[in-house]
Amino acid sequence: MRATVRRLDAALALMAAGLALLIVRSALTSPDAPDGPASPTGLASDPLDLPALRDLGLRLDRRGRLAEADAILGFVGGRTWRDGPTQVWLLRRRLDQGRYPEAFESADSLLRRDADGTTRPNLFPLLIAAAADARTRPALVERLAAAPWWRGDFLRALGVQGDVAGARVLFSALARGTGPLAPDDYAPFINRLASAGDYEGAYGAWRSIARPADPAVPVLRDGDFTAGSDHTPFTWSTAAGAGASSEAGAAPSGPAVRALRVDYDGYSSPGLPAQLLVDAPRRYSVSWVERIEPPGPERLSWRVRCADTNQVLARAAPAVAGWREAMMTVATPASGCAAQWLELAAEPGERRAAVTAWFAAFRLQPVPESAFRKVGTGFRIRRAQKQNLERPSDSITSAPLQKGHRAPAPLRSAQTVRAQISTSRANEHFFR
Repeated sequence: MRATVRRLDAALALMAAGLALLIVRSALTSPDAPDGPASPTGLASDPLDLPALRDLGLRLDRRGRLAEADAILGFVGGRTWRDGPTQVWLLRRRLDQGRYPEAFESADSLLRRDADGTTRPNLFPLLIAAAADARTRPALVERLAAAPWWRGDFLRALGVQGDVAGARVLFSALARGTGPLAPDDYAPFINRLASAGDYEGAYGAWRSIARPADPAVPVLRDGDFTAGSDHTPFTWSTAAGAGASSEAGAAPSGPAVRALRVDYDGYSSPGLPAQLLVDAPRRYSVSWVERIEPPGPERLSWRVRCADTNQVLARAAPAVAGWREAMMTVATPASGCAAQWLELAAEPGERRAAVTAWFAAFRLQPVPESAFRKVGTGFRIRRAQKQNLERPSDSITSAPLQKGHRAPAPLRSAQTVRAQISTSRANEHFFR
């Protein structure tokens, strides 16, 4: 079998050599060469001299003899992918012919040799335009599915600069064909959509790209902090800025296995962990367990805020010492609040008072209409053992795990004012 293959390869090589030799002889005897005949020395002694054949093919192209140039340069390109001028000519020629898979094969050959980064700025705009065109996109997806080393650089450039519709189709096709993409590759595209206020579009794209095999992604994701962040707003962010740090890991002794640990100096105004929720207008509750040490000033609390308007829809009582259950009830407006930030907010004090808090077991549950009864400008929320009369923008429920714990008082007005002042800072670390 191997001998048969070797004989077939030898026969194909002889056929190619014969074709090249016929074209070379024709070119050497051509009397109408405006820039002189090709040098016969190299080709006469070695008809498979690839650099000489390349030069001949380019001369034929300049004379308008495209069929002969195509035959010669196609032969050279098939023998080596390292000849830059040949691959550039073939890329242009195959695009003109509509032979897109072969065109992107030549583009791949050029980009694979781009160690110094000089070719990518010239070729990426062409490939970005190809991603926007339904005729060229399938061939580009096929080439990218082979995961050439330059794919990550291209996908990041496409996410920032490319046509949104075309980029989404390409990202989704790659995710379905090769499995989830690297977060660094798709995060710039998702963040671009979210930072432009297209929250529903960003969430839909994130689901099709980052979770292609999961048709039922929950509104609140990774409530047990078992997965890492993919640097989009749809997974937990980490603390950013001076004065705070955060890390998901094993929980200290208590009701949870894993928890989000947050260290805060009690004085600064950093960005703290958050996640963007995209859901239809409705009423829901968010519950979790929390613990803070040491006992002291109330510095950290969770809230839900409209991404569009910055209106705070719900705010929980600040975390206090000892593990305890906490809950917020949220009523999203019928319009103007397409997405909500579930975020940890800092209440800076006049002096540093470092605290460490743990948060775990986040859950989101719908609240049925029967659980609400309108009273004045608020809602009465009926729960199993008690009722709380609360404003819709300050919906707070917190219950201790152990008997004898008293729920903390609502935020003082001064703390509320400081929280509103720091609202804009809570967004900055997502879309820089």
